[in-house]
Amino acid sequence: MADMWDTVLDRLEADLAAVERGLGEHHPPSESAVMAAQLGTWVPPRGLGPLPAHLLGRARALAAAQARVAERVDAVRITTGQHLAALRAVPPLPGQPAIFVDVEG
Repeated sequence: MADMWDTVLDRLEADLAAVERGLGEHHPPSESAVMAAQLGTWVPPRGLGPLPAHLLGRARALAAAQARVAERVDAVRITTGQHLAALRAVPPLPGQPAIFVDVEG
């Protein structure tokens, strides 16, 4: 059972690391990274059994890290929503469509 739990914790840690990498970039995390952050919906695989006592510290640290990252993802979501609202508030220029958009600026 402990080997199965090690595998599960390894996977959860890898998913969390992917989300953290996405948050560290200069643009919002990818959809797959955000989907990996859906931490509250995780269900343990069948037959996993109880968490072995020697893995309790690792599991607690992972849960705390997941909570911190979930807060960061939520903050990015709120900021993105605010940016989208601001962009939608700008009226389009009549007549001539935009030729390019400067995304580096």
